[in-house]
Amino acid sequence: MSLRCAFVLSLALLAPAPACAQAASEAAIKAAYLVKFAAYVGWPIRSGPVTICQVGRDVLGGALEQAATGQQVDGRPIQVRRLDSIARGSGCDIAYLAGSGRQPVPAALAALASSPVLTITDDRWSKARGMIHFQVAANRVRFHVNDQAAADGGLNISSKLLGLALSVRPRQGR
Repeated sequence: MSLRCAFVLSLALLAPAPACAQAASEAAIKAAYLVKFAAYVGWPIRSGPVTICQVGRDVLGGALEQAATGQQVDGRPIQVRRLDSIARGSGCDIAYLAGSGRQPVPAALAALASSPVLTITDDRWSKARGMIHFQVAANRVRFHVNDQAAADGGLNISSKLLGLALSVRPRQGR
């Protein structure tokens, strides 16, 4: 490699990342969290794949499919579905709620209230909060946990995951 090529390459590496690259990496981080959360949640007895549903706008692009490829939780493969809206009995174990014209985030949360579906919301799309709520703080993707809402749905969130949260709304009796 010539000296000139090496210099140009080093400048490119030092240049700030464009906004689209930052958004892409944020989507990849959130997608990775969605896949990893499954290992730290106890559901009522279920069989078959762990199904992660992206409900509403496609805000993660292909990042969720990429993060889920080849992953398993307790021997169960992870599959991804995209839905415009959600209701009880949709077959989702985890629902990332980005909202749509057909079903805003608060309506999706109401449809899944007290059901064994881990609901995940995001400050970027709604102020309504699911069992887990993403927030970007100090340029890092972080999350809050509503353990009471999880308990109401029959889910048990691991203390390891609770310990990583920015805040936890504890379940009654804990």
